Amino acid sequence: MNYGDYEKHLSKPRLDKYRLACNGDEQRTLELYMLNIELSKVFFSALSLFEVALRNAINEHYRHYFSDDNWILNQAANGFFMDPKRDAIIREEKKLLASKSLSPDNLVSALSFGSWTDMFSSYSFNKGNQTLLKIFPNRQKGLNRKPIYNELNEIRSFRNSIAHHEAICFDKQGRISAFYANAIWNLIQKYTMFLGLPPTFLQNVEQPTPSIAKLDALGT
Repeated sequence: MNYGDYEKHLSKPRLDKYRLACNGDEQRTLELYMLNIELSKVFFSALSLFEVALRNAINEHYRHYFSDDNWILNQAANGFFMDPKRDAIIREEKKLLASKSLSPDNLVSALSFGSWTDMFSSYSFNKGNQTLLKIFPNRQKGLNRKPIYNELNEIRSFRNSIAHHEAICFDKQGRISAFYANAIWNLIQKYTMFLGLPPTFLQNVEQPTPSIAKLDALGT
């Protein structure tokens, strides 16, 4: 397929941002677009591992703290979550009820990454009596809730960009850059370590480092 075929099927507005970054070079534009797909693919495995580890750590913490396997629904009824997140939990509960598969474990799996990162918002964090930092036994000394919340949301935003087939290969000015991807990879590794998981936890999935290096080279 030539550039026109890709433009026809992917849309001109989608490819134009890549073309602009490549100074109109069509071959380089396609190379960048395919590299963005490659980078998204290799990141997804590491993101999946991290997301599941994080949500399970949060769930285990509050399951023991409240002495309640069904703490999510019970605490939602008690005002633990702000209205948008509470409503999202209720929607997932109704879906699971309709499919006759409602259980604490299935509800944990059904909630979005945003629902879990939101537990570090000041509202939910205080509802949990500020105990949630205990899931990070190896966190840096003095690191408190707010920067953790912000950095987890950076990971969430990056994950959502991948899920919606958006670009992760640019800086804020729309230039080719590996800075964003490299920063997120460092955050994933950092918070994996904070959770007390061994360095080998992420080694059995494809590493994004080679693709990040390709992007860095393409941008020079």
